[in-house]
Amino acid sequence: MDKYTFKLRIDVKVNSKRQEVINGENFLIVHVRAKPIKNKANNELINFLKNKLKIASNQIEILSGFKSKNKIVQITFHEEEGKQLLINRLFNQ
Repeated sequence: MDKYTFKLRIDVKVNSKRQEVINGENFLIVHVRAKPIKNKANNELINFLKNKLKIASNQIEILSGFKSKNKIVQITFHEEEGKQLLINRLFNQ
């Protein structure tokens, strides 16, 4: 089975009132409720993306920015239509 990977640049806004994804110019802005303490914001980011994209958490990996608001996140799909699926699910289209 082929895998299709996508790398996303994400700016994480912590301690937000609600979770949401906003399309930035060359990146995504993701608001999470957690504070950046004891990896809670990273865990919430992964869980939020997992639920939004309807994929398993092992298909999402933070490649860089573990202790930064600027992150590179890799998403792996097992379907060729992954790119359109990713866009549709992130922005509820």
